[in-house]
Amino acid sequence: MVELAQRDYEVLKLTRDFSQLASTHITELLFSDRSHSVPDRVLGRLVKLSYLSRVGRRATGDKGGAGAYVYQLGRAGRLLLGVDGRLSRAVNNHSLMVADIYLELRRAEDQGLLVVRDWAVEQLVPPRVRADLFVSVEYPAQRRRSGYYLEADLGTEPLRVIREKIDGYWQAVELSDAEYFPYVIFVVKDRVRLLELTRLISGLDEERREMTKVRLFPDLIPHLLRI
Repeated sequence: MVELAQRDYEVLKLTRDFSQLASTHITELLFSDRSHSVPDRVLGRLVKLSYLSRVGRRATGDKGGAGAYVYQLGRAGRLLLGVDGRLSRAVNNHSLMVADIYLELRRAEDQGLLVVRDWAVEQLVPPRVRADLFVSVEYPAQRRRSGYYLEADLGTEPLRVIREKIDGYWQAVELSDAEYFPYVIFVVKDRVRLLELTRLISGLDEERREMTKVRLFPDLIPHLLRI
């Protein structure tokens, strides 16, 4: 295999963590200190060497126009990082939304609003839940730390599935001996889904209602700063 630079490895590892990333994610998270031509060259070279594979373009706007290229690990990248499974033939919008949420947290960190101390994609929450994204966050101005299980919701899952996931989180609460259990926050893209999940949560018992929140994507960071 061709010898890779440190930033090449960072691109591959980040892509592995989210399973798919748009070029805009990679550019802002790993190449903010470089001109726009640099990530284009790096991504192109990694694709040519089969460390990355282009899945397609991300739809943008209500009419679904073509946006940024979407990348996944290529065959060489999967071999290098020990990732099993087949290459996807379709853009995974859920993975991209999880990456969007992570990017918003890093933007807030750059603004001095918070510090991301730890994070994980597809975090196992025993006995039966996997969180889309776990983050441990410090708020220096408020002198506090908090953790969150963040669920990227595209509005495609039936409400019964959402309820089952909330029940799974509550099982985790009952099994946990920790003094504090992270909030579970469903992040949605539109107000119709916001109302649907708000109504669902309002019908839960008090303890589950206290654990579970739902917020529109643009409102996530302001909400985190308040709770």
